[in-house]
Amino acid sequence: MKLSRNIFCFLFLALFISAKSQKKVATSVEQFKGLWILDKYELYDSITKKWSTETGRIGYNGYILFDGNGHMALQITPADYAEFDLTKSKDSLGIKVLVNYFNNNLIYFANYKVEGGEIEHEVLSSTNPESIGAILKRDFEFKGKTLLLTPKQRFNGPKIRMKWVKVQ
Repeated sequence: MKLSRNIFCFLFLALFISAKSQKKVATSVEQFKGLWILDKYELYDSITKKWSTETGRIGYNGYILFDGNGHMALQITPADYAEFDLTKSKDSLGIKVLVNYFNNNLIYFANYKVEGGEIEHEVLSSTNPESIGAILKRDFEFKGKTLLLTPKQRFNGPKIRMKWVKVQ
């Protein structure tokens, strides 16, 4: 009798803890839901331990949309992307400029999942063919209506993060 009561109490406690942890995950997913606009890129200074505006990407535009059901879409374009004139010269220099513009225009669709303070994007489709199928991991932090995303993967460069503001 005492053993069955202890087992029942243990199962009840395990169910309670499981439900509570699932609620935390659901809350995080719910916090992501909606449309976000890129505010700026920030650069981490490992000496001062402070974040500052990444000057090489000032004026970049971007949107990220989370549907709340595990799907998202993202677009980021360089500062003067919308003003780029496709009718200008088609010589080799013009083609190089055009390729550079399209190379700096990132669009992708992904499935996402949230665990703890990390979000994973499993890229389904992208303007960068090399990233299709990739798992992109980012640390995240919410500060009011601001979302900070810090890529876990670093490619021969300093630590950066993207600051996104929720569109209401």
